This record gives sequence, structure tokens and C-alpha cells, in this order.
Amino acid sequence: MSVKVRFYSYDVEFEFENSVEFPVVPQIGDEVNLLSFFKYQTSERIEYVENMEQLNLYNNAIVGDKTWCNDLQKNEIYVLIQLKFKRQ
Repeated sequence: MSVKVRFYSYDVEFEFENSVEFPVVPQIGDEVNLLSFFKYQTSERIEYVENMEQLNLYNNAIVGDKTWCNDLQKNEIYVLIQLKFKRQ
């Protein structure tokens, strides 16, 4: 059974409101690469890469905190994960 995950970061503003499916919940201290969640050669992926380059951040991030949440409007339980990006 997969787990729905949403991300936030103080380094990058995420615009997607949908959750991402993970086979298991990422643990605090795990490294996550969000680039793999964007379809290849899409405007969203290109914009994400450009934004990361402008901010001088690596694509990989460390899971800093996690909280279980319940979205009553979507009738969805998910894990909200804080990502800490490394500076280049």
C-alpha cells in the first residue's frame, strides 16, 4: 500500500497541491530528489530546474520534519514533509 505525501520548504515555494505516491513514508534524514516526480520535457520540470539553478540549490533535499494530515475537502490522509535543500 502506498502513502500520499505533500512537500513544503522554506527554500522553495511549491505550487502543486496534489500529493505524490510513495511506497513507504520517507523518514527524517532521508534524501529526496523531486526532479524524478516531474514528467520528462514538460514546462513544469524545466521551470523547476531553472528555479533551482537561480536559487543555487541542489535538486536533492533532506527530510527535516513530517506530519500526518487529513484533507477533509479531498477526503485524503497524507504526510506533509518539510524539505531542506542544500546550497550549491
